Amino acid sequence: MKLSNLSTSKIFDYSEPMKFFRLALLISGVYLFSQGIYMDVKAKVAQVLISFSWNQRVDDRPPTKPWWWADTRAIAKLEVTRLNQILYVMQDDSGESLAFGPGHLSQSAKPTENGHVMIAGHRDSHFKFLQDLKLGDTIDTSNYTTQSKRYRVNNISIIDSSKQQLNLLDQDQLTLITCYPFDDFIPGGPLRMIVHAQPIDIFEAVTLNL
Repeated sequence: MKLSNLSTSKIFDYSEPMKFFRLALLISGVYLFSQGIYMDVKAKVAQVLISFSWNQRVDDRPPTKPWWWADTRAIAKLEVTRLNQILYVMQDDSGESLAFGPGHLSQSAKPTENGHVMIAGHRDSHFKFLQDLKLGDTIDTSNYTTQSKRYRVNNISIIDSSKQQLNLLDQDQLTLITCYPFDDFIPGGPLRMIVHAQPIDIFEAVTLNL
């Protein structure tokens, strides 16, 4: 039989690779979806356990580890009343700490201290609520010695971290950092959402509580 008389489909069936390709896409989608659910549940359960250890602390001592094998612990509580958000800030911004809660950037001032406080968190878990923040919202921080400080959001911006560096400033403010956009399917992009908040003086804070 001459080769010219053979149909192309008999030489190579193009439908077979497409079947494998579609199957690979399906498996990848299921895997990514299940991973997303797992990470979200892990983040929420961790905050519940951290909350328990925080509330069980004695006097002004630091809270105990939220679980016995934990290599990190909470150093502060962050609250946004309007959005009904209460989060516990971990001692650093390592990958492990960020899996359990927003992390304090160690080079910055600690929450409730005077100076530039910087806290980072994942856009798809603990800091997902940042997309609903508005100018004028208040953010309360407190530490395990019950010291507290209130801030008001005064600026929200998006920067390209590959072109613009976020510097530690010599002033009293709170900065919250997360990846952007929130609905981006592929993580690790250069965009960051930056929330700046200025401290509210004690007299204004008392008025807001009335």
